[in-house]
Amino acid sequence: MRSGFFNSDITGYTDKGVPIFDRAEDAEFFAKYYKTLFTNGVFPNPSTNLQVITTEGMNVKVTPGVCFVEGYFGWEDTDRVMAIQASESLDRIDRVMLRLNLANRLIDIYVVKGVAATNPVAPQLTRPQPNQGGDIYELGIADLFIAKNTTSITQQRITDTRLNNELCGIVTQAVEGIDTTSLFLQLQDQINQNIALIQSAIDETLAGEILSKLTKDLSKLVVPTTVTWTQLTALTASADEKENDPNLAYSWYAEVSFNCTENDYVELQPNIPTSELGVAPFNYSKSNKIRIYASDNLTGKELKFMVCRKTRKNEVV
Repeated sequence: MRSGFFNSDITGYTDKGVPIFDRAEDAEFFAKYYKTLFTNGVFPNPSTNLQVITTEGMNVKVTPGVCFVEGYFGWEDTDRVMAIQASESLDRIDRVMLRLNLANRLIDIYVVKGVAATNPVAPQLTRPQPNQGGDIYELGIADLFIAKNTTSITQQRITDTRLNNELCGIVTQAVEGIDTTSLFLQLQDQINQNIALIQSAIDETLAGEILSKLTKDLSKLVVPTTVTWTQLTALTASADEKENDPNLAYSWYAEVSFNCTENDYVELQPNIPTSELGVAPFNYSKSNKIRIYASDNLTGKELKFMVCRKTRKNEVV
């Protein structure tokens, strides 16, 4: 692993008397370091940084500014006048570029001539393919539309591409967020393992068996709007219903499918809007059905309950 930066010790001398350092690093190392901190592009302030503007005839001018290309810093401190080749019988688009040339160890400004055509396009930027290396890396700062048979370039013919991230962009910090996906998956896996361990320990105790049963039975019961509500009378009410509600204050009932038998005791907890509708605090279990009671006809009302407990009748809880 390469790392740095560290103070160097002199380990010897060349035959010309130049000291040899044990922690010396080259420009590539510095560029790699700075590339992790900043993106490619021109610096945002001032807004005229390396802006392409018109000047006389078939020339354009690039204003002073600074740029950052693949970890290398470029600085132009004077106006640069760039000569544009004469127009042709067809239109063309030239591109003004910032070019990093590692072989020549410099960043400079160039105008790359496009191909004259009926529908011209700007020249492609030269950039190395990922992990393939290469000495040239270009940023496009402006496109120049060279109209056929013209002798000058107007500002309207210059397209500023400095803000286009695909071509150039503004220098910003490279770290814009943190990918926590792998960390989240690791933590979630650990949580799942802990839950399984705790559940296993709980299930080995009597109290754990009860708690486990209640937890596994915890669910929701919904009485849909399409259910049929029927009114009880003294003649149709069963002995259990009369015992629970002697005055038949909750005389309307609806039956909802539920996994139970007539020997089950199911405790329901209505939500707040449901309780305001006059739903009875008791219900009646049948084979795979629960009968809900209410003081009024609730046809068209959707009711929601939390199933708090499901046990056998007369079971000690």
